Amino acid sequence: MKQKLTILLSFMVLATASFAQNNKAANTKTRFVGMHLNAMDVNTPQVWKDKSGPKTLAGLREQDLGFSLSFWQTIASQVDFSAKATIMFHDYSAVDRKSYSSNYNQVGIELEPTVNVSAFKATSMYNAFVTTGLGFGSYSKKFGAYVPAGLGLSANFSNSTRLLVQSQYRFSVTGNTLNDNIFYSIGITQKM
Repeated sequence: MKQKLTILLSFMVLATASFAQNNKAANTKTRFVGMHLNAMDVNTPQVWKDKSGPKTLAGLREQDLGFSLSFWQTIASQVDFSAKATIMFHDYSAVDRKSYSSNYNQVGIELEPTVNVSAFKATSMYNAFVTTGLGFGSYSKKFGAYVPAGLGLSANFSNSTRLLVQSQYRFSVTGNTLNDNIFYSIGITQKM
């Protein structure tokens, strides 16, 4: 796990340093706030790790839903910082800990700061980006952490509204609280 965190931090430093240029676009600090609908898949990573079964994705009915509020800030040309506060409705005690107790709350509350590196300038109509960071959360009265790594697509409407679609693989740092999972998100952000 230390190697994953070292690679993640190295990537974040390289991405930030490589795009830290002194030009007008980099000096323009654009801010967005957004709302997102999320789906979390804890079954697919377990199926992929199992050597005996076919490698398939879980359907939407097998995923748990939630929502997020996000804040996005341009820190350099083609590099954004984002922070997302998420509420997920998932039975963490049964699926992730292999036991069930009705004493637990079945809600996860997460805070996820990330760095997002875009393929094109922020003014492009369509853009792709990679995301990485570190997430923290409270799951059924237990603390957990994870490392998200993923891809996203954005559609820019009149430079003030964006439609975002993201997919992340979340590597669990605290396996006894939260299993690895795949996280999907669709949302709208509005310029502040």
